[in-house]
Formats: sequence, C-alpha cells, structure tokens
Amino acid sequence: MKQIGKIININKGQLSKSLSTLPIGKELSPRLPGGEISIYTGPLSNECKMWCIGLVKKAFPALPVDFYDVLIDRIEAHEFSNQRFIDAVNHVIDNCPYPTPTVHHFVSFDQRFKYFTYDQMLAKADEHGQEVWKSYKSLMLQENTKPVWVHVNDITKYNIQTNPAEG
Repeated sequence: MKQIGKIININKGQLSKSLSTLPIGKELSPRLPGGEISIYTGPLSNECKMWCIGLVKKAFPALPVDFYDVLIDRIEAHEFSNQRFIDAVNHVIDNCPYPTPTVHHFVSFDQRFKYFTYDQMLAKADEHGQEVWKSYKSLMLQENTKPVWVHVNDITKYNIQTNPAEG
C-alpha cells in the first residue's frame, strides 16, 4: 500500500482532528479460537490510519518510511478497527522499549475476554462449587444459537451489552 507519502506528510490540522469524528466499532467481534472474543470490531478508515501513523511518526521519528508500509499492510491483514489501531498506537507509545518499536508491538495488541459454554460451566461448578454461577452471566451473542457465560468483571470492564440468555 503506497499511500504512505500522504500519511507521513500529514499536516498539523489533520493530525489534531478530533477522534470523536472517527467511526468506532461498538459490537462484539466474531469468536476467536479458544473461547475468546475481541472487544474490537468495525472498519478501519483512512482518516484513522493517517491520524495514527502521524502519532507514530511524531513519537518515533527515526523509523524508516518502509516501516509504515509494512505496518499498514499488517494492520489491514489483521482486520484492525479504528479503536483497536488507536489503542494499539497509544499502548506502544506508552509502553514500547525505546528507541524503536517493531510492527509486532502494534499488531499483537488486542483486548479479549473469555466465554464458556454450558458444559464448561458445569465442569467449573463441579470443580469449584455452585457459587461459581454467581460470578458469570449468561449471554446470547449475535452469532450464537446457544448462550455463553462471561465473567461479570469482564462484562463491567468492557461494557458488554448483549441480549441476556433466555431461560
């Protein structure tokens, strides 16, 4: 992707554009292997790419131009949303061992929560006692025909808003 020239030469007016105007995904993404769901969904806009690359360029001015081509290709391949890219850039800026980050520092960023099937919850109850049911809430996720159980702390932490399971 060779739109990096435009992105690198972003002007200050564009860079200071309010993030509130960027579309941010709000629905849960499809399930990931191992009973986990990423909290990030939605599209990745060109405006968000420009804004984030501008931040990376300011924070790490020594990075070569080719780095940005690879970074854009990889975040697109990993189907980043606007919010995931913004959060990844902020995380790398705040936590990267300086002087330079790698593409891996960005693409490995995600926030996920675990979910459990009814059978898995029965096994938890057998192992830990019936009190375990108080720590989980049953939810119907969009693509599921059966309920899954999510820890109440994750529901609160990630503001998960789905339909409660019936029954």
